[in-house]
Amino acid sequence: MEQLIKSKWLEILEHVKNEYSITEVCYKTWLLPLELYSVNESEESAVICVNDEELGENSKNHIQKKYNILLQIAIEEITGYHLTLEYKNKSELEKKRSGSASKSRLNAKKNLSFTLNDKYTFDTFVVGNNNNFAHAAALAVAESPLQSEYNPLFIYGGPGLGKTHLIHSIAHYIIENSPELQVLYTTSEQYINEIVDAMRNSKSDRTTLNNIKRKYREVDVLMIDDVQFIIGKDLTQEEFFNTFNALYEQGKQIILTSDKHPNQMEKLEERYKSRFNWGLPVDVKAPEYETRLAILKKKEEKEGIKLGDEILKFIAENIKTNIRDLEGAYNKLVLRSKLQHCDITLDVAIEDIKDLILTNEKMKITNDYIINIVVEHYGLTLESINSKNRSQKVANVRQICMYLCREITHTSYEEIGVKLGNRDRTTVMHGHKKIEEDLKTDASLQNEIEILMKIINHQ
Repeated sequence: MEQLIKSKWLEILEHVKNEYSITEVCYKTWLLPLELYSVNESEESAVICVNDEELGENSKNHIQKKYNILLQIAIEEITGYHLTLEYKNKSELEKKRSGSASKSRLNAKKNLSFTLNDKYTFDTFVVGNNNNFAHAAALAVAESPLQSEYNPLFIYGGPGLGKTHLIHSIAHYIIENSPELQVLYTTSEQYINEIVDAMRNSKSDRTTLNNIKRKYREVDVLMIDDVQFIIGKDLTQEEFFNTFNALYEQGKQIILTSDKHPNQMEKLEERYKSRFNWGLPVDVKAPEYETRLAILKKKEEKEGIKLGDEILKFIAENIKTNIRDLEGAYNKLVLRSKLQHCDITLDVAIEDIKDLILTNEKMKITNDYIINIVVEHYGLTLESINSKNRSQKVANVRQICMYLCREITHTSYEEIGVKLGNRDRTTVMHGHKKIEEDLKTDASLQNEIEILMKIINHQ
């Protein structure tokens, strides 16, 4: 990914200039000097280097504010990758680079864990019924990595459910609280590449292979993400299990993630399955509604962009696959809000994320959803509908809400009343009955209800 984006960088900058009519002066002053410093594929993020030595230390804020969205869009249109961009001054990066070099000599143990996502910590992990046991086990291992009875800790579950978040959280916790321990986190892809390259060169030089073996066998905590990709690759698999045995016999902590329980891995030999089961296999399931909503609210709080409770509830009710899709829907709406400098309505949210909703699963229609559709259709606000306002227009729209909620969701009059300013059962029942009677003679009302039904059911 990084090589592709770097090779297209000038094209990306020129695309911004041409597509958004950036003047030649602004282009040469602000955009052309920008450098793509690094790309973190697992984080889907990139660091852009700003030459503060020529443009001044405040230039970074100006560029981020004025060109960030345009650069994000251009990168995605030309390369197909959607990245979060971070801007750093050249002086800051050079200082960090020189500081890291000296620090690595003094404290090499911390720097063995590469590509850790700073956002993936226990503090940012939302615990629910779907993952509470896995979270508790992960925290127990993080607190006592060399005394843990959970060795290996084997976290499994489908894609996008938080396995990587948990394993990164463990790494951050140990590095911060047990700096004397040598921690190594890697992905299966990185591990395979290192082993294959070392084996390829071993015929002429055994040093590289021996160094790789020591790298993985002389640590206190080894973490490998998506270990299932190692299974079935004979030479790499054999080397991995030699490393596994060496670490286990020394009492070192091993933490693995996978998409399946060890017993469900078809290509995994029984002797290896038994090793994975020595410690504790824990699963992470798809989050239930309450956890999905909590994740979105935490993300909204962190981003500082308010989509509103009704839109968050709509996303949480309809995006059920995994956390990645859930956050993807949220990010899509936030990006639209930034680009168009406007608030996102429920109608816009429905249209924007309908492609992310499971095609084989009917969208859940709730009382909140119906009330929002009706209120927006008549140009009113939720506050007016929920208030004691008894003007004819507000009262009529409120009764239409009562009627449609009852007809479509079949929930009780009490539940509907709660959604409409805590009105009592009798009031809701009267409102429903009035609309029902008026529909028998009022052709205009019949037409309005028909239109609203089509909007609500997306017909």
